[in-house]
Amino acid sequence: MGKNTALRRFAAGVGAVALGLAGTLAMTQTASADVSNVGPDQPEAPTQGTLTINKYAGSHTATPNPEDLLDGVEFTVTQVGRDVGGVCTAIDLTDAAQWTGLDTLFASAPATPAAPFCLTTVAQDDVTVDGQVVFDLNVGIYFVQETDPGDNPIVSAVPNFYVSIPTSNGEEGDGWNYNVVADPKNQLMEGPTKTIEGQPSGLVVGSNVTWPISVPIPTLNNNDTFDTASIYDTLDSRLTYVSSTLSVGGTELVEGTDYNVSGNVVWTFTEEGRAILDANHGGIISVSLVTRVDGEFENGDIPNNTYGSEFNGASVPGEKIPHTYWGQLSILKSDDSTPVKALEGAQFQVFLPNAAGTCEATAPATGSIATGTSDEDGVVIWAGVTPSSPLGLWVANSPDGPIANPSKNYCVYETVAPAGHTASTAGQLVTIVPGVESVNEITVVNQKKDGPDLPLTGAEGTLAMTVGGLLLVGAGAAAIIVSRRRRTAA
Repeated sequence: MGKNTALRRFAAGVGAVALGLAGTLAMTQTASADVSNVGPDQPEAPTQGTLTINKYAGSHTATPNPEDLLDGVEFTVTQVGRDVGGVCTAIDLTDAAQWTGLDTLFASAPATPAAPFCLTTVAQDDVTVDGQVVFDLNVGIYFVQETDPGDNPIVSAVPNFYVSIPTSNGEEGDGWNYNVVADPKNQLMEGPTKTIEGQPSGLVVGSNVTWPISVPIPTLNNNDTFDTASIYDTLDSRLTYVSSTLSVGGTELVEGTDYNVSGNVVWTFTEEGRAILDANHGGIISVSLVTRVDGEFENGDIPNNTYGSEFNGASVPGEKIPHTYWGQLSILKSDDSTPVKALEGAQFQVFLPNAAGTCEATAPATGSIATGTSDEDGVVIWAGVTPSSPLGLWVANSPDGPIANPSKNYCVYETVAPAGHTASTAGQLVTIVPGVESVNEITVVNQKKDGPDLPLTGAEGTLAMTVGGLLLVGAGAAAIIVSRRRRTAA
């Protein structure tokens, strides 16, 4: 076998090894007509070449898509040498003897060179622009590393690979390539998605709302494993964490064993949990987050817009923002006096409308959403909720972003009136819209009940009493006159 043939076959091995690295790297070449058949040891052979890296996003099994080029990814290219007397000396590809053992070196990728090979101090690093970076290199062997993903959510870098300048175009007669092109691909991390269940557990403040979260598990390159993995969700100040469940592939994970919950709110996977993720690359982590809705709304729109996932230090936020909307109802109780007086002790209940969207004539026997009683100021105080007045009521949920002008109807019934007053038993339909500036304030007026008619208090009785009184006065006056005359005569 001739020297040129040996060099060609060894150099061809570089492309073969690179192509075998988990399918994440494709090696191509651009041949120059002037040097296509000139080996590195031949007269007039070039002393320099290029390595062009086109950086793509996508599955390692997919054909590179020109529209999926990634900018800002840093690569470092370091020349490989041999240890000569304690000095790492660059491999001279014009010397056939120095090709000995290169097949073992190439097969060791993605590992860094091991003795007798080493990395020299000759290194270049640069980042992709418009998805591409070009390195001008002297003839030699190079170790290529993806050293920084930039702003791209890359959780698993392309495996390290070796490149020789030049590289054989193939078997005898196919020439040499001094301008090597590599097309590495990374599968980008996908952000989680979050929705909201259609209706909370109850319809008043203090009810629980469930937020399902779907978190894609990245596919790692080169048999990599997860060193870190977590999911985060920063709750709105009006939401309080209640509980959560996590599952992968339909199997529920165990809190305290597979993951831990902390803060507001962070799920951190343990070593046991990360092993489950390693076995489910490309799968989904399903999270069911339950929160309690607390009162004191600054507005009626409660988004939960800061959530995301982190794997091996790469983090990506969720973009789909669900919302839940809540409003308020305030009731004042008074009588029909002028001026009006507040009434204490009236009881009210709130219900949903019937199927026709109207209120029944009287309060239903079951299904009350809230019960309240008016205080000494006539303000209805609602039992079992905080704040107790006004009453916070659910309006709507939106699984994907805000909705315009949400509202919801409820029915209000006075079920117990204060003593001496007539209850307004008919249901009153009220419309609730979100926000503290849109509180639905209603006043419920009770008429005082009429008392019984007292005897002789009519017009005829009054006249009779007047006449009788005058007669009595006259008789008394006559008696006094007669008495005086008798005393005088005596």
